[in-house]
Amino acid sequence: MSDTIQNNEGMSSVDFEWSYSGKAMRAQTLLFVLLSLLAVSGGLYATLAADWLGEHYLEAWCAITGSLVLLWGYHYTVYFYRILTIHYRLTERHLYSHRGLFTKVSDSMELVLIDDAQLTQTLFDRIFNGGVGRIVLYCDADKTSDGKLVLIGIDKPREVFEKINSLRTALRAKRAILTGGG
Repeated sequence: MSDTIQNNEGMSSVDFEWSYSGKAMRAQTLLFVLLSLLAVSGGLYATLAADWLGEHYLEAWCAITGSLVLLWGYHYTVYFYRILTIHYRLTERHLYSHRGLFTKVSDSMELVLIDDAQLTQTLFDRIFNGGVGRIVLYCDADKTSDGKLVLIGIDKPREVFEKINSLRTALRAKRAILTGGG
């Protein structure tokens, strides 16, 4: 996941790449499993125990099956879309976010300009989603994306958060030394 490469001057630079983690959708998958079980058990009850369906049980099962196909089709479309199209790259000076399939959107933020960073992990993220998280970076100088860059589905978010913060701090210290100010 992390590499060190040589730049043109022969000095090593950070090049850290990662993608959206599919673990971020585990809680949603669990919810869809529960909804599916509820729909099937409701269909079984309506077919076996309830007289109100009458001879229309086939239509009810077609509706249940169609709903489940749509539900799971949506879920896996979103899952594979995110897995295949959301990528991040952290270099010595910038953080890049790339997303999209038909329309590619790439955002970048200079690390030295980041004013604040926030790491968020919900209870579901910590328990069900395998510890994934979300990082929001704030930059008043960046007016193109409302001054923030949101990174979702981050596996090992504490490690990524600390890596971004340490690079940002080092760049700011280097900048202060070079400019002679704070």
